[in-house]
Amino acid sequence: MPGLIPVEFMKWLPLSAVLLALSAWAPDRADAAEDDSPPCDMPADLTTPVEPLTRVADALSGPGKVAILAIGSGSTVGDTGGSTGPAFTYRTPEASFPFRMLDALRQMRPHVEFNLTVKGGRNLTADAMYSAILQELAGHHYDLVLWQTGTVEAVRGARPQALREVLEQGVDAAVKAEADVVLIDPQFSRFLRANTDMNPYEMVLEQISGMPGVSLFRRFDLTQAWVANGQIDLERVGRDKRDKTIALLNTCLGHALARYVLAGTDVH
Repeated sequence: MPGLIPVEFMKWLPLSAVLLALSAWAPDRADAAEDDSPPCDMPADLTTPVEPLTRVADALSGPGKVAILAIGSGSTVGDTGGSTGPAFTYRTPEASFPFRMLDALRQMRPHVEFNLTVKGGRNLTADAMYSAILQELAGHHYDLVLWQTGTVEAVRGARPQALREVLEQGVDAAVKAEADVVLIDPQFSRFLRANTDMNPYEMVLEQISGMPGVSLFRRFDLTQAWVANGQIDLERVGRDKRDKTIALLNTCLGHALARYVLAGTDVH
């Protein structure tokens, strides 16, 4: 790190020269922000919603406060039982991807007050989450509802139509409560792909994301891309790197989701 300009020397320099010297030595804000980003690819097509997040945009342009409800199964609450395979059995309370999303949002918009509530639990279906969503919507106002689901239904072979019906009801309740809804699909794993037909459940999530006020964060495609390019692969990582890789996975997902949310406020 270069030393500071001596005070005695600065007295004899023209002001323009001093400012030029200081600007040359000052850290570049863009580079610093980039250094804070996790080392994961963030493709624009997977981190930009098709439809705008109007409620979040209104909150950002109005009071500068954004209330977020994240509800889901194990990966959302940081207590996974390995339904997507033994490699995905871990416990990371208050370090799951919604919390890492909150960190990223606060970093990207430091003058905005973001508040996060996380609900759900390991092995919960969308049907089991439905009553919790209604309870939260009745007691609090949320600008954004993140609903991660579909994995447990797929593993159990539940009827896709049953998933569709409960998602329609839950989404309708959230939209009527003036919240944007972002659905989050299952995470990619070789174990899950080999043992479960994900297509019917992915199709349901895709269809529900066509409802007004709803979009889909394609976690499956994003995590599959990270596996394909060797950036994050829990099923192939050594035991000595497992904890670090789990932390990286949550951080990268959180950062990608933060980008997705903020990009949604710019979609026209």
